Amino acid sequence: MGKNKIFCSVDAMQYPEVEEWLNAVTDKKSTRQGYARYMSLFLEFSKLTPNLMLEIKRQGVKEGNVKTELESKMVNFLRQLEDKYAPGTVVVARMALSSFLAFHGFQVPKKFIRLPIASVKVIRVPEQNEVEAMINYAGSLVAKSLLTVAAEVPCRPRVFMAVQWSWLEPGWEEKDIAHIQIPPSFRPKEPGPKKFEPMAYVGKRGIVALKQIKAKRGEASGRIFPYTPEWFQITPTRIYWRAVAAKAIRASREDEQLITLKSFRKYVFNVIDEIRGEISPEWRNMLKGRDLGVEKYYSKAYIEKLREVYRSKIYPLIWKQEVTVDEKKLQLDMARKVLAMAGIDADQVLRSMPHIVDIGEQLKLLDEQIKTLGLRHRPDGGMAITAADKEALIGFARFLKRFAALP
Repeated sequence: MGKNKIFCSVDAMQYPEVEEWLNAVTDKKSTRQGYARYMSLFLEFSKLTPNLMLEIKRQGVKEGNVKTELESKMVNFLRQLEDKYAPGTVVVARMALSSFLAFHGFQVPKKFIRLPIASVKVIRVPEQNEVEAMINYAGSLVAKSLLTVAAEVPCRPRVFMAVQWSWLEPGWEEKDIAHIQIPPSFRPKEPGPKKFEPMAYVGKRGIVALKQIKAKRGEASGRIFPYTPEWFQITPTRIYWRAVAAKAIRASREDEQLITLKSFRKYVFNVIDEIRGEISPEWRNMLKGRDLGVEKYYSKAYIEKLREVYRSKIYPLIWKQEVTVDEKKLQLDMARKVLAMAGIDADQVLRSMPHIVDIGEQLKLLDEQIKTLGLRHRPDGGMAITAADKEALIGFARFLKRFAALP
């Protein structure tokens, strides 16, 4: 919904017509909450009640009119939303209103309003160096761990929102590949292509990240990532923009989405597709969560067989040794920031030694300046400066000015 939040003085759930509709329309709590929010907003905007909405449609049917004054109010409401919220929000609001009327047996004209396309952008599938950069630019241990695990486990975001420590198999800390035991509530109830979660495994890097979280918290109970659904949307977006600003990754094209948790899922899917000819279609479907409608797939024998497939075929391709993020470049960027906080232009320092072009040598030069000035990193990523540091900074700044004045 963008940076704006939706507030409303009307609670649509107080009306039995709305409660009956939402209880029947979907089993997803998040969808019910969203639909209730948009219905509340419309009731506040239109000054109507659900019963009056249905009465207007009944009268229209009697008179042979598919389009009524209700559609006119809906158009005005949706146009008002367009001024404040993203296209996707407006489309979902329309879906909510149409769903309510359809549930109660009333048709809504298909073309009663033309809205911007909610999302024609393709999911951006990151390269490994971009995955590494996103992890490196994550601001907290939990965020780094989330992205690390997401790069190894191609589950939908809903799984990461719900995953608990108890889902990890016993002895997971000592394994190189640990099975995540997704509860039956996340398993398919019948064969089909939609909303299937894969057989989930987390590898060495993910296990190390989870162990770090456990050590920091001192316990391993409840949800691993105990945050709101919004956190799982906002956090990857913030990390993405941070990495783009640092030029660690490229900005998405106009026809691409930002890098999100869905992007990480597609990243693993691409790895699985890369070895299409090396594993059976059955294993591939299980790794991607396709057509899993038989309970035998969750048996111990299948779990162990697929663990070996993941260990030998999938995991090595997720973290290819020959494709890694340029750690020296990241360290060079950090050194620039440390000097910048001290009022020193790192580029000017490098220009004072034009013969140094290797990134490693440039990093060494900046590190020497940081040590010479006595600058120190604080645990929070900032910098501590003593009185002696300040005197050294003044002297170094004078040197830079003299250098800049040279012909």
